[in-house]
Amino acid sequence: MISALIPNILAIILSIVTIFIAGRAFYLYARIRSPRLFILGLAMAVIALTALADLAANTLTSITLHTNWFLYIGQAVSFLFIFLSLLSGNEEYQGKLMRWQIICSLLALILLLTAPFIPDFPNVAVKFVLRSTRAVLCFAIFFSYIAAFMSKQTRFSFLMATSFLLLSFGYLIIVLQYSVTSATLFDNLGDIVRMVGLITLLIAVTLG
Repeated sequence: MISALIPNILAIILSIVTIFIAGRAFYLYARIRSPRLFILGLAMAVIALTALADLAANTLTSITLHTNWFLYIGQAVSFLFIFLSLLSGNEEYQGKLMRWQIICSLLALILLLTAPFIPDFPNVAVKFVLRSTRAVLCFAIFFSYIAAFMSKQTRFSFLMATSFLLLSFGYLIIVLQYSVTSATLFDNLGDIVRMVGLITLLIAVTLG
């Protein structure tokens, strides 16, 4: 009972934190019109939806929802666009990136809407690759922000680097469950580390 309750509690907390981050990012975007804030806000909104979808799949017993496709691909797409937004500050580049992110996010939502009909993962290898992709992308974002911190040494870049380092470790811990017997423990531990990373990210966008 408790082992089944913990993932649901973590999913609720993760969704609440990501919703707050998305709201704050969109609020700042409306004020200063920075495309990177829009990209961050949309990415966090999609990640919040993945957490809620995962919660629904775990709690609904009347219908089988294969939400893992949306969970992993939606999160990977979100982190990918955050990383791409850090590669160039060119306005035209950022504008195109925003439009592509909207398109890709809508396509990812199709996986959520078709969750009752699409099949589950064909094998563990596909699940492993998709889970690993999130850790790799978060590491890439971490290195981008740590490079920014080394050049400008701002509090924002330091907090962002810290948050994505924690997120990458959290996803890595989740991936490591395939090599241990206590898979649930690693899954929950990874979610807790991710939650600390997201709270750090919320602090970063709140303090600015």
